[in-house]
Amino acid sequence: MAAPISLLHSINSKNRWVVRMAFWVFVLVFYSLLFAQGSNQFWHTVLFVGLLMPVTISATYLLNYFLVPTYLLRSRYASFALYFVYTLVGALFFEMWIVVLTFIVVAELNIKAMSPGSINLTFLLTSLLMIVFLGVALKMLSHWQKSKDDYNHLMRDKIEAELKFLKVQLNPHFLFNTLNNLYYLSIEKSDQTPKAILALSEMLDYVLHEGKSQFVLLSREVMQLTNYIELEKLRYGNRLVVELTTNGNLESVTIPPMMLITLVENSFKHGAMPTADNSWIKITVSNSDVLRVEIRNSWKRIAMGEGIGLANIKSQLEILFPQKHSLEIDSSHSNEFGVVLIIKP
Repeated sequence: MAAPISLLHSINSKNRWVVRMAFWVFVLVFYSLLFAQGSNQFWHTVLFVGLLMPVTISATYLLNYFLVPTYLLRSRYASFALYFVYTLVGALFFEMWIVVLTFIVVAELNIKAMSPGSINLTFLLTSLLMIVFLGVALKMLSHWQKSKDDYNHLMRDKIEAELKFLKVQLNPHFLFNTLNNLYYLSIEKSDQTPKAILALSEMLDYVLHEGKSQFVLLSREVMQLTNYIELEKLRYGNRLVVELTTNGNLESVTIPPMMLITLVENSFKHGAMPTADNSWIKITVSNSDVLRVEIRNSWKRIAMGEGIGLANIKSQLEILFPQKHSLEIDSSHSNEFGVVLIIKP
């Protein structure tokens, strides 16, 4: 039902009059055949039904474009019911007036010979109600579809705004932490500072250009993740061992930009201390039936908050992959911290 109504709602105003004309032609033909049952005067019946059509059309449009939006859609049900009855009584009065007028002025049509229903009040009322209810039903379904489309559009705009906010929140956070690394290298007067600046420029190019997209190829994210790891290793040197393992086709799946980098950044932040030895981080990215990212790192249990990075990732996952993801954080060990992200297709 929703698909035809959506199609009807999508018809532009230029072609809408064609659809309306076709609808009323269908009504004319249908009721001509209905009234002509048991009669051999079909064209007289068509003329008779045609005389009744202006009343039916007027009642239908009065309901659809005044009573429904003014009363029914504003939950003024009592007023709508009252004016609905008035409309039906008025329409029926005019139809009977047309019947009488036809008897007097166009007597040669011999209406009584057309069909017993031609002068039957109940039959005329039932016929009128069928068309009026059909017209109102189509109007209500069209209104419901429009409301649904407007709501979906509003939700898309809301989600897009939330994602933009999350990215705006995340990128300065990433830049701040990376500049901290450069500051540390400059304090140490490291010869690796120019190399770090070059790596940072490549990552900033990624953030500024592809970071605006909703999704990027997993292979592109892993490439920039490698740059980020190399940048961090300049700071930690031999005190930190980082292992990155990838499995499966990285070109066939997309993820939000900066998602993996943020997860790994969190492991550097809480799992590797500049003055600590024997620190390690193990990263596994695999894509088979599902995308699975596992990050484990050495750590020392301390009281700390979740941080902006993980909270941001959780929010993005809820928006982009509802019911299709899991993010497990394992902090049960005293010397090891783990994060496992799974995204289903």
